[in-house]
Amino acid sequence: MTPRVENLTMTGAELAACMPIAGEGGHGLRALCPFHGSDHQRSLRVTVAAGRFVCFACGAWGYLAEARERWQEERQHQAVDWRPPTRQRRPPRPQPTLHTSAGHPAAASKPVARPAAPGAPAPARPDLAQQLAVFQAALPGSRGETYLQQRGIPLALAQQYGVGYAAPNTWPHAARDWRGGRVVFPHTTPDGCLVNLYGRAVGTAAQVPKAKRHDHLPGEKGYLNAAALQVDTGPLWVCEGAFDALALLAAGCTRVVAIFGVHGWRWDWVRQVREFVFALDTDGAGQQQWRKLAREAALRGKQVTVLEPAAYGGYKDVSEAWAAGVLGVGVGPAAAVAGGETLAVPEEVYEAWAERVAIMTADGGVQHGEAERLAWEGLQGCPQSSIASHVGHDGKKA
Repeated sequence: MTPRVENLTMTGAELAACMPIAGEGGHGLRALCPFHGSDHQRSLRVTVAAGRFVCFACGAWGYLAEARERWQEERQHQAVDWRPPTRQRRPPRPQPTLHTSAGHPAAASKPVARPAAPGAPAPARPDLAQQLAVFQAALPGSRGETYLQQRGIPLALAQQYGVGYAAPNTWPHAARDWRGGRVVFPHTTPDGCLVNLYGRAVGTAAQVPKAKRHDHLPGEKGYLNAAALQVDTGPLWVCEGAFDALALLAAGCTRVVAIFGVHGWRWDWVRQVREFVFALDTDGAGQQQWRKLAREAALRGKQVTVLEPAAYGGYKDVSEAWAAGVLGVGVGPAAAVAGGETLAVPEEVYEAWAERVAIMTADGGVQHGEAERLAWEGLQGCPQSSIASHVGHDGKKA
């Protein structure tokens, strides 16, 4: 095997694909080497602090892309604004010196930086992918895995969606470190860009003070599993918290995002989504927010379904209901009517029907089932609709 000495570059995503495991007390990683195609021995060593890697088998070495970006930013901050002197025909006119009321020269005012133009969320820090890879490698066998099991989440499912574990004294936001560690979730954008990390303190509500339970690194936020916004199959399930999302995924829902709080919604990210199921918390804030979102979705021509409070079995959110074994997610577009029969809404009027239902529930406070029935009756009375009433037990059109 010919040793390689190039100064190579590897991204955080490429490192994560090499199945890294943490070592040296969290200061180093060992991973499969992508440069000579190793798939049996973790011969690649990564120094976390410096971002430098070297393969002991083939000799390939270099730095992580995040480390290079960090150095470039540091050099830009340290650069001195130096301009070469130019010939002048006469000396510049002296500028008057401002004085304070005490007679001392006033400090020069700092230039005001122009605000950056709005755009896609920027990563909270340049080494996010590297940090997440360390946390993902630390999850198996940790307190974080035990905590996931206690909340009914299989380890394999959590790993599939990028979950990790930050042991005590390793959470990047040192002021918010927790003695039991944190289960770590990635904030992402629809195109898969990692922009932030969220850490949930390990422990029960009695063990962890409310002020310590949740922490997002300073900076922009995204969604958990934002890539689901790009999928075009089935309704999009929308919930507030990361554990709510894992619970819905474990319950069999295939297209789920967590918006990290009731105020994390972004309409510009869901323009292509046609159908939503809102599974927000049953508290006042959650109920108020789903009504607001349902109204806005209806005005945008979206189809909206809401997970009814009965589906939570008396618990306040999806995660608690799932852990207790009472979560029911069997919702669909069919509307229940008297006598236990099922009202089948024809496809050609379904969108108009769903919009009426959303507006009745959001603005009028009508119960969901009653709103479905009233919306259907209203459509039957419309002159432009020649759709006859059709009620059957199988929920299919005649």
